[in-house]
Amino acid sequence: MVKAGDTKVKDKEPGSVRSVERAADILTCLGTSEKTLTEISQETGLSKATAYRILGALQKKDFVAKEEDGGKYFLHWGLVGLLSENISREHRLVQSVQPYMQKLWRYTGETVTLYVRKGYNRVCVAEFVSQHFLKFSVGVGTVVPLSVHTGSPGNLLLAYMAEEEVAEILTQCEQAGLNNDTTERGMLFQELQKIKRQGWASSLGERINGGSSLSVPIWNRHGKVVASLNIFGPSSRLNKEALMGYLDILNECAASISARLGASSEMIRGMNNTG
Repeated sequence: MVKAGDTKVKDKEPGSVRSVERAADILTCLGTSEKTLTEISQETGLSKATAYRILGALQKKDFVAKEEDGGKYFLHWGLVGLLSENISREHRLVQSVQPYMQKLWRYTGETVTLYVRKGYNRVCVAEFVSQHFLKFSVGVGTVVPLSVHTGSPGNLLLAYMAEEEVAEILTQCEQAGLNNDTTERGMLFQELQKIKRQGWASSLGERINGGSSLSVPIWNRHGKVVASLNIFGPSSRLNKEALMGYLDILNECAASISARLGASSEMIRGMNNTG
């Protein structure tokens, strides 16, 4: 939330960015309760004229509405609809994937996870935890940065992104101190190209010491990778040979999930060539 005392400093920022920040401040302000123009102005540190102008723009997009009687502003269906659609889309994905995750879990005996990309991160949206005494678990909701040493799920998601987008993500990670050596970029891009050609990614202790994982892509009807399906466990059980022994069933489950999401069998075979 912007404070009144911060206004002069913030005004030096580029106009378009500042306008977005002001709109975000107003939406955040209204996220707690309905408010009058005066209350919005006081809480955001914006003048009434500026707040009124931005509220007008937000109203046109149906992100904000105004009571006819009381004059208070509140978040409207346009914004709520966007959030609901996003939640609904992930819910449908998890529903589609769960039977096949359970099949993998029973077949391998290892932890099975599903990750989706969120900005510069990957997020675990579903997990079946191994019943072995020695096991790994990440937990639904876990957020992992997409950086150089990101493990097989992250590498897989990066592999199917545009190179310019990957470069932007790595730059952000470097600025945040997540990547210590920018010279690793070249090696990473080579690895990502290899992953895309073969259609899978593996990791042996890359992100978690003693952990191994194998990942394959989930496709939608538009030919876009929407998730990474993974098996994950201790390297004492899942060495390279053991991991690759599960590749066929992992691909089989990923193909079935992709088909449920509308991807054709020809699309899946063409895009996910493991040969």
